[in-house]
Amino acid sequence: MKKTLVSVSLTLLMVLIWIHEAPAQSWDFIYEGNEIPDDPALGDDVWNVKGTSDICEITADGELHIDDPSDKTCHLLRDAEEAGKGTVEARVKVLSQSGADYTILMGIEDSVGYAWLDLFPDRVRIDGGDSHDVDMTEYHILRITRDEDEITAYVDDEEVLKGVLTAASDRQGIIFGSGSTGGTGEHYWDYVVYTLAGAFSPEELPNYLSTMAVESKGKAATCWGMIKSEY
Repeated sequence: MKKTLVSVSLTLLMVLIWIHEAPAQSWDFIYEGNEIPDDPALGDDVWNVKGTSDICEITADGELHIDDPSDKTCHLLRDAEEAGKGTVEARVKVLSQSGADYTILMGIEDSVGYAWLDLFPDRVRIDGGDSHDVDMTEYHILRITRDEDEITAYVDDEEVLKGVLTAASDRQGIIFGSGSTGGTGEHYWDYVVYTLAGAFSPEELPNYLSTMAVESKGKAATCWGMIKSEY
């Protein structure tokens, strides 16, 4: 009986600790790369395509693959009523890029300005600002946050860049993908998630990959992202 009571007490204590430590924030929207973003099968979660989605495909590993020639573009948009604060995260790799900085991008925009992270095979850059060297031909988790006119960028949960908004946009919401008809690029998107509840660091809102696990019967939980594609 004593062993049972001790076991129950420890279980309750672990649950209370988990509840106390669980982040208060969560992602508002999750795109897992299993469908072309403008596929009607996504229902209310469909993205608006600027350009054409015929340069997009879904790989066998469940990644969105965009292979962008110089005369086409495919950037994906989700409108938002409020875009002054937000956090956008993606697990992505870039094999090639030739053209304007925003040929491959992710971020938030509205009538006040752009909070874009431009992606290259060898670096990431806050649009109109500084760059951070990183081998983007391998998958990395990128995050860009906007707190009114202040921008922060993270690579694999490490803060790497600070910046400010650039020129105003005629759109309002979340954007990612291929942004320039004059540029070319090949890139893979494992997932894209965002929230407009605030500009959150990885400590305040853990990266999406770390919160996802696939339960297999009789087996330990396995990291969802590692099943879809290797680092």
